[in-house]
Amino acid sequence: MYKLTMIADLHHFSNTLSDGGRAYQLRSSSDQKCLEETGAIIDAAFKKIAESDCDAVLIAGDLSNDGEKVAHEEVKKKIDVLAEKKPVYIVYATHDWCCDGNAKRFEGDKYYNDVETMTPPQLREFYKDYGEKQAYSTFVNHLGAASYAVKLSDKVRLIGVNDDQDGKGHSGYADDHFEWILEQVKDAKAKGEAVIIMEHHLLLSNISMLVNQGQIIGEHDERAEALAQAGADFVIVGHSHMQRTTSYVSKDGKLLTQINLGSLCGHPAPITTLTITDEEYKIDVDYLEKFTYNGKEYDREFIKAHSQEVLTGLLNAAVNDKEDFLDRLSAIGVQRESVEKYYGILRRVSKYALNVTVGKAGRLVNFFTFGKGVDKKAVKAIKDDNLMDHIMDIFLSVFDGSIKSYDTSDPVYIIVHDVATLPKRASKVLKIKALRKDKIQKIFGQIEEIAEELTNPSAPNNQHHVIKRT
Repeated sequence: MYKLTMIADLHHFSNTLSDGGRAYQLRSSSDQKCLEETGAIIDAAFKKIAESDCDAVLIAGDLSNDGEKVAHEEVKKKIDVLAEKKPVYIVYATHDWCCDGNAKRFEGDKYYNDVETMTPPQLREFYKDYGEKQAYSTFVNHLGAASYAVKLSDKVRLIGVNDDQDGKGHSGYADDHFEWILEQVKDAKAKGEAVIIMEHHLLLSNISMLVNQGQIIGEHDERAEALAQAGADFVIVGHSHMQRTTSYVSKDGKLLTQINLGSLCGHPAPITTLTITDEEYKIDVDYLEKFTYNGKEYDREFIKAHSQEVLTGLLNAAVNDKEDFLDRLSAIGVQRESVEKYYGILRRVSKYALNVTVGKAGRLVNFFTFGKGVDKKAVKAIKDDNLMDHIMDIFLSVFDGSIKSYDTSDPVYIIVHDVATLPKRASKVLKIKALRKDKIQKIFGQIEEIAEELTNPSAPNNQHHVIKRT
């Protein structure tokens, strides 16, 4: 038996880059993951992992928040401590070298882009002890970033891949890089080994291409087919912050499983284990239950509440504080001038969204759809529930792999699917040519796919799953 613990998207933020002022608070409130507390969360998670029975640890990229050198220096010290107890293998990714020039420090109500960052060649040298040093084969891409192949045991092969660029404007791998990956996979399979590829960006869409379009590598369909046919068993990814397990079966019947790891420092703070035996693969998701920051203990509900604040904080600001609302929008790149003239309407809509019951919202939808929008019995069953509570559960399911799932007879499931099918149903009734084009109909279909995945996710299970080896 061989057991791997896997985490991703630590996004460590160095508190030396912030004085806790208004600029930082706006940045923090717009982020699904915690920032100020990342160091404490990582410490607690690493302690939990160090005390576990795993044989090795995989970290699938985005170790730093935005490539800040000081953040790398701090997080590497933490990895060094963990490595005293467990072998650690990492891949670094776009947020580790600040590919978008977004590294910032925060002072009062201003931020500054004068933070020292690291380049891919510098990262290669900085983290060489965690993969490349143990490698029997290495590939260096055009960025100067290294991929590596390591034998974890006589039965398990790891291929750590930097997939930041494919040379064609997307994340992924250039052709010569991909040939190297395939060589490692085929060699491992010829020796009867389990093959695990670890990269940062998605190989397979985990919810819908409508959601995952900007998170998935270039030429993903062809790459997935070739990797599956070559015999790769798993691809471990991060990036989307969505905890999800996705299956792909090649044309010749070979199974490739993608494990998309959620962010360690965002809801639900997942720590995933892959147990490998001769008979099966077993995937289990555990969670960081508590951590201590500035002498105070916090539980996982704190991380959950922070993720919720991204949505509810903006709505509450719209209702109660115009300047705060506009500042929050500016922090996520929305121009103040473009929304300020609509503030009155946005305030009323936000207040309604925060307070409306399912019953009132259902009656409103049915009024405009002549009673055919949502199932009346389903609405009646939960008519007194606050609508935002259910919206928040579904919002969180994007990240937690639908810990809260619904039976197909559940009123919430029925209502969500009725709402998701409204655009397609409307296009048929209204017979508007623009709404009947193939591209638009495809988008309508993807909306239905998203609703299904977020309320009753497809197999395999996103928290616990067993795959029999053939």
